[in-house]
Amino acid sequence: MISPEMIRQELFVVGKELGKAADAIYKLETAAEQAELDYQKQFDVAFLSGDGSIEDRKAFARGQAEQAHEGLIVARAAYNRGKMKAKHLELEQMRLMAVLKSIQAEGA
Repeated sequence: MISPEMIRQELFVVGKELGKAADAIYKLETAAEQAELDYQKQFDVAFLSGDGSIEDRKAFARGQAEQAHEGLIVARAAYNRGKMKAKHLELEQMRLMAVLKSIQAEGA
């Protein structure tokens, strides 16, 4: 049988992790925004230095900025993963609180 004290300890650990999550998500979001800016800058520079039609210049710019685009994809994925982890922690916290409330109601 799980004791209320064990659940409180788990709630403390989850709450502590949730406290870290806000800073982590902020850093991941900032990194994703910076990756977006880096990609756009590389694309724009390559587009402006390209020759030919608009479509030719776009294709050239995409090729030149491909590495930055890959970095952008990775940064966005890390940000989305961080948000999912935080959401999972919030759901775990709510689950633990419901279990604790249920145990306390049974004991009353």
